[in-house]
Amino acid sequence: MAASTSTRLTAYAPPLDALALVTAGGISWLLRFPDANVGAPYPIALLLAFLLAIILLPLTGAYRHPHCCHPVRGVVAAAPGLLLVFASLLAIAMLTKSTAEFSRLWMLGWVILSVPGLSVWRLFASTLPTSASRRILMLGTGPLACATVSHLQSRQPQNQVIGMLALPGEPETAGLRLPATFLGHFTELDELLNGADSHVDELWLAPDGASAIPDTVLQSGLSQSSLPVRYVPDLTVLRMLQHRINDVDGLTVIELNATPLDGPEGVVKALMDRTLAAVALLALSPLLVLIAALVRLDSPGPALFKQARHGGGGRIIRVFKFRTMHTARNADTRQASRNDPRVTRIGRFLRRSSLDELPQLFNVLQGDMSLVGPRPHPLELNDQYRKRLDTYMQRHRVKPGLTGWAQINGCRGATETLDKMQKRLEYDLYYIENWSIWLDIKILAKTALLGWSGRNAY
Repeated sequence: MAASTSTRLTAYAPPLDALALVTAGGISWLLRFPDANVGAPYPIALLLAFLLAIILLPLTGAYRHPHCCHPVRGVVAAAPGLLLVFASLLAIAMLTKSTAEFSRLWMLGWVILSVPGLSVWRLFASTLPTSASRRILMLGTGPLACATVSHLQSRQPQNQVIGMLALPGEPETAGLRLPATFLGHFTELDELLNGADSHVDELWLAPDGASAIPDTVLQSGLSQSSLPVRYVPDLTVLRMLQHRINDVDGLTVIELNATPLDGPEGVVKALMDRTLAAVALLALSPLLVLIAALVRLDSPGPALFKQARHGGGGRIIRVFKFRTMHTARNADTRQASRNDPRVTRIGRFLRRSSLDELPQLFNVLQGDMSLVGPRPHPLELNDQYRKRLDTYMQRHRVKPGLTGWAQINGCRGATETLDKMQKRLEYDLYYIENWSIWLDIKILAKTALLGWSGRNAY
């Protein structure tokens, strides 16, 4: 299987494995009871197996291996999680005293059939062609970078290397025949990525071993972008950010700013986000209608408005909020302060209680936000602090959230000083680098128990 296809399929591996597990249970039931109607306990067991597989397989590391979609090695990697699923089902049956309601032969058949079941979709996936297009900007013009570009362009037609930037210390490219367009020097990276015609999906870093590039230069330059950074190693510069080894089209690369959410765990988080957001919207719909009516009655203007924010990967999204300011002053992008004249009477209460953020549940349902993650800041604030804090833009490697690790640790409200933003950034980066489902549950529980209010929310 081509590596790029495997990388994309990894994101869908948890639900595919869960579906394969349920299918194996259904086939085992048909073989055991060919003429009988489905008894109530069996569908319940299959549903529980699906949910357990979605949660337990990623948690046991089934998809951390680069070959997790291989028909054999992938199933071997999933085996511990599979055993844990069946052990959990058995424990639930024993606790509910329902073991006598299930056929032992059916259970044995289910366990046996689940192994080839997990292999079937992997075998089918190995026949799929690669189709996704990647627009790559190569950082480096030396022999390693040129060889990497040539390999990418010859390996898969969808690899589009849009150009190359010379790294500090590399010789002049005048007279050299490069395999892709020369776009300038590394110092122009920020300007190039922020240009109106910039359409870059990934940054690839391939420094020539002969050129000495200070780590601080690379750190300050690369941390200004939220794009994935893939490092083609000489294996002599391995001291930057959180990294993860990956295999892309037969090349070994190192993602220098990888997060736990880049893999299949992100699918689990997305499923949890959308499910809980839908439930919350249904449960809170009377409150949302009441707040909307109060906003309209309190001051002229719409109840809702949208603001531009950075989403996951640094892309621009539009987030919903209840209007808390007078419409004539909405263009003022300054952060709200104590006794701010722009804030309406009902808006002051909504901001202090964070109820003005509830419409962002629609953003979670749309997939633009998460229930838990770094809070989205105004674009103007991001432009200000990205130049003052080297790793500031790394907080946009994941989707923004309704609540976050920083918020439950007291970092709410205005960030008028560099120290306050530095502290919030530290909490955000800790969350990104140490994410787990259990950390999300802990943050949601603390938010629900402790409330969303705070002294610094104006």
